Amino acid sequence: MERKMRMQIAKDMAFVLTSNDGRRMKWNASKTDLMEALHWTFMNDTLANYDGSPCRFCTLVERACTAFGITVPRNPRRTVTRACSRMGVRNATLCRRCCIIAQAEKTEHPLLRLITFS
Repeated sequence: MERKMRMQIAKDMAFVLTSNDGRRMKWNASKTDLMEALHWTFMNDTLANYDGSPCRFCTLVERACTAFGITVPRNPRRTVTRACSRMGVRNATLCRRCCIIAQAEKTEHPLLRLITFS
């Protein structure tokens, strides 16, 4: 279940980063959650550069932070490491929380719930 959700998170994040038609976007979760979503996008090779090569993680982070109007973390990889090692009910990973949202709300795109378009 979580493997499928990681792939869906990656696809949804790629969709958000590539299909912005000039609308403003706001990330409504923590910066750590954003880094985790970008990590799954990077690991699944969901986005490519203009020449067809896979996007580097730092490129994804810069693109997303610019799109959401957030400052780039000093060390995004360390943030991802901490995010993926979260445990428990109160500190569940983004992937686990998206699984819970998907089951509770019967939606296939729980990540889009964390983004506001205006």
